Amino acid sequence: MMLRAYPLLLLAAATAFLVSGCGPKPGAEHLADLQQTLVALDSAEAVFQQAPLDDAAPAFAKADSALMAIESMMVGLVVNLEQGKPFDVLDQRRRMLRRQPGRHRRIEQELSRTRRQIGLLIEAIVDGATVDAEGTPIDTAYLNRSAADELRIASHLLEEIDIALKFLERGTFNLDGVIFTADSTARALASIPSQP
Repeated sequence: MMLRAYPLLLLAAATAFLVSGCGPKPGAEHLADLQQTLVALDSAEAVFQQAPLDDAAPAFAKADSALMAIESMMVGLVVNLEQGKPFDVLDQRRRMLRRQPGRHRRIEQELSRTRRQIGLLIEAIVDGATVDAEGTPIDTAYLNRSAADELRIASHLLEEIDIALKFLERGTFNLDGVIFTADSTARALASIPSQP
C-alpha cells in the first residue's frame, strides 16, 4: 500500500461514511486532525528530503579536524573572551553538526512509524474496528488516548525536523569562512612573542 495516497483514500472513505445515514462512529471526531497531521508530515518530509542531509557528516569532520588543529596551535596560550570568539563560533558549528547523521536516521524511522500508526488509527475509526492487532478492545477511551498520543508524537516529530534542518543550515553555512577566521586568529595569537 502506498502511504502517500493513503490519507486521500481514507478521507474519501471517511467522508462517504459520515455522509451516510448511519451516524458517526466512535473516534470520528479525531479524523480531521489525524488526516491534517498526515498531510503536515508529508509536507515536512518533502522539505526534509530536499535538504542536503549528506553534508552533515563531512562538515562535522571538517570542523572537528580544524578545531583540533587550532587547539594544538594554542597549547599554553591564554586568550581573553574577545580573542576566543572565532574559536567559540567554530565549536558551536561543530556541536550543531555532531549528532546530525543519527538525528536524520531517527527522523526517517519515526516518520515511517508515525505515519503508519496514524494510518492504522484512521482505518480503525473508519472501519469501526472493535479490537486492535493485539486483541485489545477498541472503545471511545482507547481511540481518544491513541489519537492524543499519536498527535503529540507527530507534533514532537515536526519540531524535531525543524530543529534538525535549522542545525544543518546553521552548522554548514559558510563553514570554510568560519574555519579560516578561527585558523587565522590562532596563527596570529600563536605568533605573538611570549612576555618574559
